[in-house]
Amino acid sequence: MKKLLVILMFLVSWASAAEVYFDSKFTLWKDATIYIWTLDGNAPVNAGEFCLSLRRNNTGIGEPKCRELGEWERDTIATRYGSWLSNNLEKGLPSSYLRARHPGMAAKIQALEDNIVLFLAPQGKFIQVAIFDETTQEPKAAGIVKANSDKVALSDEIAATFFDKRTKRRLTKEERLKMQTEPDDLYKEVPNLKIWAGVGFGYSQAHFPLTPDNWTSSHTRSRVRNYRVTKDSVSLWNFIEDDDTFLSLYAGLTWHGFMGIELMYRYSNRDMKTDKSDTVYKELDHWNFGQHDIGLNAILSMTYPITTWLDITPLFFLGFQYTFYSEDIGLKKEVKKPSRAYQYRVKFEDVYKGALVGIGGQFVFKKHYGLDLRAGISSRGRDIYEAPSPDAGAAPTTIGRFTLDCFVSLGFEYHWTL
Repeated sequence: MKKLLVILMFLVSWASAAEVYFDSKFTLWKDATIYIWTLDGNAPVNAGEFCLSLRRNNTGIGEPKCRELGEWERDTIATRYGSWLSNNLEKGLPSSYLRARHPGMAAKIQALEDNIVLFLAPQGKFIQVAIFDETTQEPKAAGIVKANSDKVALSDEIAATFFDKRTKRRLTKEERLKMQTEPDDLYKEVPNLKIWAGVGFGYSQAHFPLTPDNWTSSHTRSRVRNYRVTKDSVSLWNFIEDDDTFLSLYAGLTWHGFMGIELMYRYSNRDMKTDKSDTVYKELDHWNFGQHDIGLNAILSMTYPITTWLDITPLFFLGFQYTFYSEDIGLKKEVKKPSRAYQYRVKFEDVYKGALVGIGGQFVFKKHYGLDLRAGISSRGRDIYEAPSPDAGAAPTTIGRFTLDCFVSLGFEYHWTL
């Protein structure tokens, strides 16, 4: 029984022997016009039956039209090229080797507009198949199918092997002319000015991924006692929570597709890291700081048009920012008078400044709707502008002299081009 099954499978595969040598993904138009080209005028398939086979094997092809290409069959240049093509068409041969080099033949192929030529050449027990369209002077697809005296079955075999693909709407004359004259997508003239605006959501933390915990644990595990006492005041993360989400608003522009600037604003609300075991906080209801970052980034980017509806722009950004903190603190309702520690609690500087650096990418759909993914590092600090005098008294501690964190963000954008 197993041997019989193997024999039957072999016979089926032999009976439907078809092989595609190459297929460069030619465009199959809806309501296509197919010209059947043979060398002797004796086509192995019937034009009308082949159209029916196309409709049976590809429901999206619409109402195709098929006819024999008699004008090429009677043309000496086309006949000589067809004979040469039949003699040289074999498996493994690159399609560029089969290019029509005679100017007259090249002109015939270029004049096809959005029609398709189906070349059929009997070769012993097989029939050679090659497909041409206007885009190149070489076959777009080629291969063989097994010869069959049943023209309907042969038409089905060719249709199923070479025309089983999604179809596209046929172009108008104006659209076809535009497609012929416009350059490759990677060489198109880039817009002089691209503008975008967006809103984003992100997350930042003091600890950098893939680094030892002890690099930042002194900041992340720190707790504030008595409203102002902490082990180290160098980083702001010793006082407020270092990991939190943020909201960002931003707008930017690029010139000539690679150089740009971007103005951004970020807001996050960060709780104070109070020591819960400190009894002085029994009077405290809440204590947090609103973190406001205002910055300007310089951007270097390059846009890659992946498809007609998607552009991807990798980017690198480097900028600076100013950070302001707004305190929100409150006592419990039953507390009439705050403690002395409350009145002399820690105060942040009026403004901190720092830098941002990172990489990212913009994914723009339909030329207007964008997603923005970024990752980077930001810093906040307070410079000491004057060297301390030996005659001066003890200087007050500078809170947040150097603060560093990493962040990731996702933005939703709208784009314009000029």
